[in-house]
Amino acid sequence: MKMWTIEEEAAALRARFEGVNRAAFARDHAVKGGQAMIYQHITGRRPIGIEAAMAYAEGFGCTLAAISPRLALEAKKAASLSTAAPLPPPTADVAWPFPSVPASLVRGLADDQLKRLEGALLLALGQMGVKAKGSSAQTKAPQARRGTVMNIDAAADEFPMAPVAVAPWDPDGLTTHQADRAQALRISTAANVGHVANAGYSANDQEFMPIPELDVRLAAGRLGIENYHETEIGEILLRRSFLESFKLPISRMKIVYAQGDSMEPVIRNGGPMLFFEDPVTDPREIDPRTVYAINHGGKMIVKCIAREREGGWLAKSLNPAYAPFPLEKEDGCEVRIVGRILWSPYDLRNGVDERLL
Repeated sequence: MKMWTIEEEAAALRARFEGVNRAAFARDHAVKGGQAMIYQHITGRRPIGIEAAMAYAEGFGCTLAAISPRLALEAKKAASLSTAAPLPPPTADVAWPFPSVPASLVRGLADDQLKRLEGALLLALGQMGVKAKGSSAQTKAPQARRGTVMNIDAAADEFPMAPVAVAPWDPDGLTTHQADRAQALRISTAANVGHVANAGYSANDQEFMPIPELDVRLAAGRLGIENYHETEIGEILLRRSFLESFKLPISRMKIVYAQGDSMEPVIRNGGPMLFFEDPVTDPREIDPRTVYAINHGGKMIVKCIAREREGGWLAKSLNPAYAPFPLEKEDGCEVRIVGRILWSPYDLRNGVDERLL
């Protein structure tokens, strides 16, 4: 007998349940956990237990081995170790259990009368606390007439609210440790598993490039910062695919730092920025959504640039607590756009969100 894996058992059981009402099957054949447990068995999320396998075999009219060769072998081993004497086969002549009701009277009833009698018998058994299995998964409980009294336990439950899983203390339950070990770990071995299509760069890229880190602070505030020297203090490794996604010369990229909170939430105080050296000399090339690094009279600032109605240029912050101010200095000192910010760690290749401006 070939042993099946948990996945093979689930696939075979899933094929048997095609076209079958799982809720009715669970109710009629007393599957613990209801249709939620059946779902976990047919999807392989939980291995089939011996009690559930016996219910499936009885409901589908097949052997236990047809449901799970693994459980059939375990049951065979358990039977071989049993010291109890086998039960005698049932005799053909079974005594009629109702002495006050002649058997001929019941056998002489019409079909509709037998159905009503069967319903009354099932109702009585339910009131006694005895659970009886229906003849098939399609059998429906009799519908009570309006105004009559019926046992709620015997009523049909079209939308059963069964527990999602069997409790660990139930006969068919598993502890957390057993459930974790029963569920196979699935690790994909496909190529480019970390790649996101059209993202521009991939987490699968393991090639890094060093980007110079400068001790340059760009003021994200009203006053600029004088940077007399641009000293390289180290290197920051960034993925090659990430840098190449900007489609700009990597040799002109540097890591600098912000100081101040006027560009929040896009640029945080003290946060790193990927600076691209790209001087702008033609005012027509200025984009109001781009974050620029500006030499403002010898002091470095980082701002967006907006056009005034009168034709002048304003340095604009993203933090509404900071008002725009003119870029032109009254003393006639030089104002020069030396480059732009590509990353802050916000992706700024396409500028900032217009709602922040």
